[in-house]
Amino acid sequence: MRGTRRTRTAHTRHTTHTVRGRLAVLAAAVLVAATGLPSTPAAAHDGHEPLRAAMRAEAGTAVGGDGIPGVIARTYRDGVSWTGTEATDAGTPVRDPDSPFRAASITKIFTATTALQLVAEGRVRLEDDVFGLLGPVLKTNPVAGCNLSTGQCFNPPPGSPPVTVRNLLQHSSGVFNYLGDLGVLASAGSSFPHLPQYSAQQLVDEGASHGPQFAPGAGMHYSNTNYVLLGMVIERVTGQPWADEITRRVIQPLGLSHTVLPGSTATLPTPHDQFFTNYLRPRGLFGHFSVPAADWNPSIGGAAGAIVSTSGDLVTFIRALLGGRLLPPAQLAQMMTDLNPTGAGAPGPLPGIPCDPARAWPECIVNPAISTASSGDRATPGYWYASRPWKAVQADYGLGLTRRTITCANGSTVTLYGHNGGGFGSLSYLYSTADGSHAIVLNMNGDWPLWEMYSLNGMLAAEFCTA
Repeated sequence: MRGTRRTRTAHTRHTTHTVRGRLAVLAAAVLVAATGLPSTPAAAHDGHEPLRAAMRAEAGTAVGGDGIPGVIARTYRDGVSWTGTEATDAGTPVRDPDSPFRAASITKIFTATTALQLVAEGRVRLEDDVFGLLGPVLKTNPVAGCNLSTGQCFNPPPGSPPVTVRNLLQHSSGVFNYLGDLGVLASAGSSFPHLPQYSAQQLVDEGASHGPQFAPGAGMHYSNTNYVLLGMVIERVTGQPWADEITRRVIQPLGLSHTVLPGSTATLPTPHDQFFTNYLRPRGLFGHFSVPAADWNPSIGGAAGAIVSTSGDLVTFIRALLGGRLLPPAQLAQMMTDLNPTGAGAPGPLPGIPCDPARAWPECIVNPAISTASSGDRATPGYWYASRPWKAVQADYGLGLTRRTITCANGSTVTLYGHNGGGFGSLSYLYSTADGSHAIVLNMNGDWPLWEMYSLNGMLAAEFCTA
């Protein structure tokens, strides 16, 4: 950063609703999200100072900070809605907490919800063979590296079970993540922001060309290809484009008027905040004004990551989902508890830590301020996190939902459900307690945090461990 840095609070407000019963609470939230009713200014000390401090640390450029241009937050708890923003310095444009942004992999919750609605309707089963539904979509592949003489490049080991719809939902299929393909990344990097137009089949081809990572059901590999395949399943079962089905079944019934699945439309709805990317630079080099990243072709995300939304719409969505408005009880329970089998980690070796940081999955991140245990990132800034109210966070993956269990500084635990979303110029986080009564949306308009999961855990703990 050039010039004198001044981390500041750009905006904070809250709205209080007087309600009777759960339906009134939800109705009030939907009304505010849909109409944009003004909020009253928050008091100087409104109970969110721990969260605001964590946001300031992420926006700051001091030692341990990531220098994110702007961070916005929206929380909802028992009828009270609060929004706040933090910016890096006085020269950074103030962010609007109602601005649309690319929510990236939060799309997966919408796609999973639609797939599970079809399960509830008896139109598809979790045990259904994806090849049986789609044909040899993973095996007939023109991408270099496949065995073109047989037309098969995705061949699980002999005797393996089929790839099922459940495998796709919980990332246990073994299908490679197309965004891990160097060719895809090189193409995106060289053309940004004018990204190529990708069809679903092209994205699947890129993932399948790497062959299976393991036998179906035998591991965990987070793969956007799984959710592009789920979009294809939705289309095959319904006869309609996957985006139309999600819109008809989820977005429209909830009145999410600021949420769109834009196809190949590169421009964000206006007005919107500024967004900046460093994905195309060596990690660790700041300079967020170098590459604007608001407008680019989102077809590279497809049913895995194309959605555009706002903090208000996302809070309405997660509360409706966990409140039972979108899925029958059986499917909602499966979504939350049918975890990837490799995620059933044993208790960790550290006192008070419920997960083992030596395991690759479940994701287990230990606050480096309380332990020297390796947590997958050996350069973590322990001095920055010394005052954060958390010891460890374990993340497990269900059917489109991440279950994130925070061990707070006092040893208590908080379990949240939601998803992260990261793309060019934007990092987003949507989490809620199991009943939808306490939720949070966070968005950063820069994509280069060096220790993303640590800063996320710090912000989540600041909101939920001090509640």
